[in-house]
Amino acid sequence: MMNTSDRREFTLGELARAAREQIPLSRIVIADDDPDSLELLRLALGNPQIEICEASNGADLVDLLAENGPFDLIVTDVLMPWMEGLQVLLSARAAEIHTPVLVISGLTRSDLQAKVDRLGNAKLLRKPFGIPELRAAVADLMAAQA
Repeated sequence: MMNTSDRREFTLGELARAAREQIPLSRIVIADDDPDSLELLRLALGNPQIEICEASNGADLVDLLAENGPFDLIVTDVLMPWMEGLQVLLSARAAEIHTPVLVISGLTRSDLQAKVDRLGNAKLLRKPFGIPELRAAVADLMAAQA
């Protein structure tokens, strides 16, 4: 579990070394039960400075958060087998995991935005979306925690 106060500033030398050696500076977990969507997210968000972990259902996302955290960002679909993305996020918040979250969904439920807002430090991105929209939403969430 990483609070904003746990984050440290990197020196220029550390950043240069990370760029040369391709050491990840950020860790993102992405969760979606659709393999094509998971691949799109990985390709759109991945680069040598970002380590990406993947989950294909809610149970896998819970395991990753518990065993492989902390993460700098969680990106999750809402509807997934075993446990919906919002259920996982509510459990994470109850466990004091305050990682920024990007919730992606094709659902048009009117209450979805309010549920995402109640999570705190979260943003809703409705499907279909373009890669520029995805990257902008991720950049907003990551910048807010820096």
